[in-house]
Amino acid sequence: MTARQLFDSSFKPKNMRKFVFIALLLIPAMAFTQKLNQKTADVKKNNEMLIGYCNREGFSTINSDFDSAYQAEYAAYHTDAATMKLLRPMLKGVKVTLVMASWCSDSKEWVPRFYKIMDELHYNYRKLTLICVDRSKQAPGTQVETLKADKVPTFIFYRKRVELGRIVEVPSDLLEKDILKILMK
Repeated sequence: MTARQLFDSSFKPKNMRKFVFIALLLIPAMAFTQKLNQKTADVKKNNEMLIGYCNREGFSTINSDFDSAYQAEYAAYHTDAATMKLLRPMLKGVKVTLVMASWCSDSKEWVPRFYKIMDELHYNYRKLTLICVDRSKQAPGTQVETLKADKVPTFIFYRKRVELGRIVEVPSDLLEKDILKILMK
């Protein structure tokens, strides 16, 4: 359908309703579609960093040492079995927002451990929002400004849209124990 057809006086209303219906379906979908795993330059380290909404697959797409550090830490981490047994039923209805940075040493240590824990618990990753920030803790096009995540990584846990608690930078105990303490509130 061309622009001329849209404004042509012979254009039938039946077709216009169909056009409007399709437009109403497509425009919101296009507006809210976020491109995952975008990269930007990390001039301090002379490589790339992830920025914006991401997923785990993005770790292997950047030209930096993050993925190798992630893989090593993930493989080396062993979860606490007793805590994991208690944690498993507590995850029902829990959403997590993780703000991290691919340039950050704490993220390189704690993000792989988080994924190891969640993998063992068979967490539904559709309930995880992963936001990667730059060195000024910004990620244009995301909600990061409203989260008040001044340090990375920041793990924020929600149930029914209510924040239950957060782990900022480094847990006070084992990561899975800190998660359990938050979810028991």
